[in-house]
Amino acid sequence: MKTLSFKPLNPKSPDTKYIGIEPTWTLQPTDERFAVLTRAFNWYNYFYGKKEAKDFVCHYLEAHDRSRDAKKIRSLPDSQIRTTTGWLARMSLMGLQLDEHEQIKLDNLVNELLVLKDPVKEEVVADEAATAKPNIQDRLREKVSECIGELEGSFDEFIASGARLNADYKPVSIMRSMNIAPQMVYLIKDVWAKKLIEFEEVVEGQDADLVKAYDYMTKTQLKNCVKFCELVLSDCGSYVQIKKVERKPRKVKPATPEKKAAKFKICLEFAELKLKSLPAAQLVNKTEAWLYDTKKRKLIHLVADEYAKEFTVKNNSIIGFSTTETLQKTLRKPAEQLKLITGVGKPAARKAFKDVKATETAWNARGSENLIILKVW
Repeated sequence: MKTLSFKPLNPKSPDTKYIGIEPTWTLQPTDERFAVLTRAFNWYNYFYGKKEAKDFVCHYLEAHDRSRDAKKIRSLPDSQIRTTTGWLARMSLMGLQLDEHEQIKLDNLVNELLVLKDPVKEEVVADEAATAKPNIQDRLREKVSECIGELEGSFDEFIASGARLNADYKPVSIMRSMNIAPQMVYLIKDVWAKKLIEFEEVVEGQDADLVKAYDYMTKTQLKNCVKFCELVLSDCGSYVQIKKVERKPRKVKPATPEKKAAKFKICLEFAELKLKSLPAAQLVNKTEAWLYDTKKRKLIHLVADEYAKEFTVKNNSIIGFSTTETLQKTLRKPAEQLKLITGVGKPAARKAFKDVKATETAWNARGSENLIILKVW
């Protein structure tokens, strides 16, 4: 590591009279370390932004003889920088001795930035890339990267607050405010699916190294981290459904339910169980339905997404449904079990479905020649 000297920052702001200048670490925080570091993060957040955070990361890399990596990160747009990375790097340069967990976190954050930047083999290619105008895919990816950063920032705030989950955390609102393209949401899901696996492994204690890295958190806090990851993944599915419903069509005469459902495939009658299907048009603008796949003996509980409010039909697919609450189960005795669904109201039907001893699986929401529509609300 190079020996570099960094003077404490003193922003030209009258607020420094009350907030002070940059924290230094002549004495290492031991007692209440988490609270001390949180105050330091708040100081940087008050005076600086992503531009300065990028500079701090580059200074950190240069101080550790990684000038080539620093050059790559300097070429990234500021929007792709997470301020947490910059503040932690700067605090390390100012004398903070990072513990094992903090060092791992900083290394991972820096590596995430380096992954965003493809290695360039020739300087000519780099010059061309710098002058070339970004295409639509580049802009969409940049916006997704920025959204991932905002979600990470929200997660950092969640951790700083003691990992207490409440209704204030709404990942879908962040995605909606940034108008993320639905076809790019899979990039967000990939990031949070990996996080979910990591926290599930910590909770289950499968990996000794992971358990040690998170030993500063309680079991309840770790379980809340799992719930936060599940919330982001669930909201990703909801967001895609919302965008499908919100997609503005051409100004034409509203289609009738019969026209919307004209291409939706169903089985009109299943003589073996004396079942007759309701018309597919009855699925339009409804909130709940029960369906039965005669070939696979699957009972399907179709539920509208909480944001879309109701589902509808487009071609041979149902849209606006909840990807987490819509489930299907295999019936062992369909003749008996279906009567418990068709002959009762909503609450009793839900209870009967819950009592079916079978594995719950997701449904692709597509029509088929084997599909019977039993009840619709």
